[in-house]
Amino acid sequence: MFAHRRSFLLLLTIGVLILTLSARAQDKVVATTVCEVAKYPAAFDNKLVRFRATYVGNFEISSIRDPDRDDCHQLSFTYPGGGHSLGVSLVLEPAPPRPTVHLKDDQEFHQFQRLLDAKMCPRHQDMGCMDCSRYEVTAIMTGLIEFAGKGLGFGHMNMFSVQFVLQSIERTSVRDLASNYKSSDFSTTPIRFPTGYVTGTLIGPDDQPIVRGSLDIYPAIRIDPSAKFESHLDSATTDERGHFKFAIPPGRYIMGFNTFWVPSSEAPFPPTYYPSTQLRSAAKVVVVADRRKVGDLIFKLSQPLVSRTIPVKVVWPDGRPVADANVWLSQVSDPVQVVGRSVSHTASDGSFDLIGFDGIDYILHADKYAGLARVSCAKSLLIRAGEIIHTPIVLSLTRTDFDICRDVDFEVPTETASQP
Repeated sequence: MFAHRRSFLLLLTIGVLILTLSARAQDKVVATTVCEVAKYPAAFDNKLVRFRATYVGNFEISSIRDPDRDDCHQLSFTYPGGGHSLGVSLVLEPAPPRPTVHLKDDQEFHQFQRLLDAKMCPRHQDMGCMDCSRYEVTAIMTGLIEFAGKGLGFGHMNMFSVQFVLQSIERTSVRDLASNYKSSDFSTTPIRFPTGYVTGTLIGPDDQPIVRGSLDIYPAIRIDPSAKFESHLDSATTDERGHFKFAIPPGRYIMGFNTFWVPSSEAPFPPTYYPSTQLRSAAKVVVVADRRKVGDLIFKLSQPLVSRTIPVKVVWPDGRPVADANVWLSQVSDPVQVVGRSVSHTASDGSFDLIGFDGIDYILHADKYAGLARVSCAKSLLIRAGEIIHTPIVLSLTRTDFDICRDVDFEVPTETASQP
């Protein structure tokens, strides 16, 4: 009995030792440079590395570069639970699993994040600035390298073949970029502009609050009445109680719901203006003064639109189904905007059911990316408001030229789904 117990303890000890050695091997950090990783990405795949790097980012990309050299590629940059990466992914990222990275959420990281977030402040109220970073931030970074492999990528438009997942930050340093901005246009400290406030509640026809509803506010008098589309001054999203808030310059305004975005399954209501009208000319004008609040407004939506299902199937020219193809609808009145704001992806058999609404003419689109600037697309089809669709609409990806596929998205087709 004691012999068995000793054997069990010995095996348990050996098992723990193996796990410990394995964990230590996985946690081993390789000292290197950004350029070395960019040059030999496969050699560093799934390994923890430590190097000095400079953050590079704007409203589309989040990356790091080698601070000592400018002749090598950048790496996509992110960290668990957040990051500054924006832009569009084409679903070409490599599939998990990957080693888990636990971010060291300490004072060094918080300082790094504060410096990245620091912006220059416009001195003029009508001046916007999306990429007005105050500092160029460099630090010693430890994290995981992920190599996408052939035909795949990370970040905006999957433009990076290598991604760095941050684990910890050390020895942060900065270069102040304030001198790069015109002092007459930008300040290092916030500028207060005349501002008034509009608050209220968005409710549906059942008097219940609309959660995460997107509202837009416009000058009461159109700046360019001849323009097809009206630019909104600002937008606001309702909270869990349907409340919204605008902070805007003093003036006269009207508010709209689905007047910028088109109706979708998430917001199945016709374009509506405050307090509850589909006519812009009948919208109530809200007068806003500096430091004053126009509050407790009730913005009520009418009955939702009647939805319609538009089944589609995407195939290659030889008839094989296309999995993960991009399919989407746009309104004829706004060919560029995607209904629902993002494309959908077909199942393994190439099928997907898109959702539209009665009374609206749509354009049906489909394409499939095989990498940056490599795309196949189908001829877009017109779906009339009264057109009855019994069987899936088959879209064949017969076009392979990037420029042609791009231009298709801006055209209103003449051929309808019911035509052979």
